Amino acid sequence: MSLAHPSASPPPSGLRTSPESSDQKLAALLRWLEDGGARFPKLHVVRQENGERSVLAQADIAAGEAVLQVPRSHLLTLEVAKSSDIGRLLQSHVNPDNEELYLASFLLQEKHRPGSFWKPYVDSLPEAFPHVPLFFTESERALLAGSFVLTLLQFQDYTLRQDHALLCQKVPGYERFSAEEFIWARLSVSSRNFGMKVGGLRGSALVPLADMLNHRRPPDVLWGSSEDGQSFVMTAQNAVASGLEIHDSYGAKSNDLLLLHYGFVAGNNEQDEVFLSLGLPEGTALASGKQKLLGLSSPTAKQPFKVPLQYEHAATQRMFSFLRVACAAPLELPRLAPRLLSGLGSIKPLSVANEERVLRSLGAACEARLAAFPTSLEEDERLLREGALSLNARSCVLMRREEKRMLSAWLELTRTGLSLLRMPRAELEGLAGRPKSPWGWFDRYVREAVLELVRRA
Repeated sequence: MSLAHPSASPPPSGLRTSPESSDQKLAALLRWLEDGGARFPKLHVVRQENGERSVLAQADIAAGEAVLQVPRSHLLTLEVAKSSDIGRLLQSHVNPDNEELYLASFLLQEKHRPGSFWKPYVDSLPEAFPHVPLFFTESERALLAGSFVLTLLQFQDYTLRQDHALLCQKVPGYERFSAEEFIWARLSVSSRNFGMKVGGLRGSALVPLADMLNHRRPPDVLWGSSEDGQSFVMTAQNAVASGLEIHDSYGAKSNDLLLLHYGFVAGNNEQDEVFLSLGLPEGTALASGKQKLLGLSSPTAKQPFKVPLQYEHAATQRMFSFLRVACAAPLELPRLAPRLLSGLGSIKPLSVANEERVLRSLGAACEARLAAFPTSLEEDERLLREGALSLNARSCVLMRREEKRMLSAWLELTRTGLSLLRMPRAELEGLAGRPKSPWGWFDRYVREAVLELVRRA
């Protein structure tokens, strides 16, 4: 899968790739694919002004038409990686669960192997990833102040280097690959990995040319394996006119994952999620018992939740269940304990008083996250409108703006919920009976939690 913003700065080796050299490598890749039996008669790869590659339709494409077919011989599958020399070494000495380690190690092996069959593909990969936060400058990272992405970035950097150190320690000869090379290979895999689940192709795979399509939801193409399982096939799910770009989907991913692995952020991303750190309210009754029930390391410990703007989502249900226990009154806790200990489903709203405490706790967490940003939502909007930002700076500002928008939306839920819980039942029933919901995205929360509690009160 193509990064939204391709390499535009020197690769780790310090060598710059000229456009001419890059075009030669692309031509070699396409010849290699065609010689191997791949078919893509209506696809045309172009280089945009900013250096990014895009895949265009060079003739009209009809819905249902196969636009790309790559034979199994030219798919870098998990099976290929595991059965290679380095794959067998990994299995013998480490046997990792992470499939990406096999694929990344195989790329490194083939990059250094003279006369490798995979040379045209390896050469076509970006030599650097300057638009991925791991390689941001200090000033660029400073634009993410307050964003949870900085915490995720620290963890990403730590785990990548730990993985490299472990492989160097356990796998004979692995130390010939530097940490920088290893990170390059891991990013190449994480930004291009196709999870095959159908037909004769299963598991992770790198697919030449298919990985050059940029992301959009909904996509123009769907992909899978041929009926006999011997080819990867991309099929148009809608017509694409000649000259237009053809888009794939990188999956239903939140913005933090898109930025960390692909180097871009999607505005108004319906799949976006936001991190909230929650714990027991200060001075809560029976803190020690709640700590044990909720699996916290201490009464003051926090637990992270990553939630979308969807009340019905499993992650959101877990968050509300956690808070309803954390905010439970002494008389409510005993009847919750058996359910928690037996792992039976989510905790439904307990009482008006409990839900008020839940909303106040959730609101405080949202306000704390928002207060950690040194800039306001309005400042971010202004910067994005003015359009004077570099690609990386724009990604940072867009990332923090989207986080603030989600936090503000959750804060609105808490404030509206508190107001509605105190509203007379008849008035609330009247609002609920309107043809158009006045509560937007959290309508379901109001109806399933607030309205039910008010009816029971």
